[in-house]
Amino acid sequence: NGLILKFFKLKGFDVSGVELEKDQVHQMQIDYKLQGVKVVQGDITKLKGEGNFDVVIASDVIEHIENDESALKNLYSFVKTGGYLVITVPAHMHLYGKRDKKWGHYRRYDKNNLIRKIKKLENSKIVSMRYWNVLGYFAYFFFEKIMNQPIKEEFRYKQSLLSKLIRGVLDLILKLEELIGGPPIGLTLIAVAQKV
Repeated sequence: NGLILKFFKLKGFDVSGVELEKDQVHQMQIDYKLQGVKVVQGDITKLKGEGNFDVVIASDVIEHIENDESALKNLYSFVKTGGYLVITVPAHMHLYGKRDKKWGHYRRYDKNNLIRKIKKLENSKIVSMRYWNVLGYFAYFFFEKIMNQPIKEEFRYKQSLLSKLIRGVLDLILKLEELIGGPPIGLTLIAVAQKV
């Protein structure tokens, strides 16, 4: 939906994007918040870059791709020397379940697994690897593994006072995670690799 493109464009960065789905590309191309941003349709398992981007971000992308190592290699080909590849993926394979299957995930990732895959990239140096959203981990585990039912996410979208309060508390907890440098577990794994 171009959320990350919008965020960085508003921060003053020169951004462009690749999207697999044609209808999503069209929606981003007509979105006034993305005016002037180049968004193209493409399959990252087939596209090769020319090493001309300072930063390439793949947020919740590679878990949807059967051959994730090929996708990582192709994403990395867009990064210039000295630049960065930033990846976010769902964390902890032991959490893999119905929701992942429904969303088209082939897998979730543990740190060692993702480190091994990134180290296969030529001239890569892992700058950062950490978990994010410790509360999400426990909520996901409770609903997916113990209750065996979908997680209740309605509060994220409702405008009730209670929903706003819950989102506010969660935002504070996530900010606290940032201050302490990341928890030992989390719902998401964030990796930053530099091309050296």
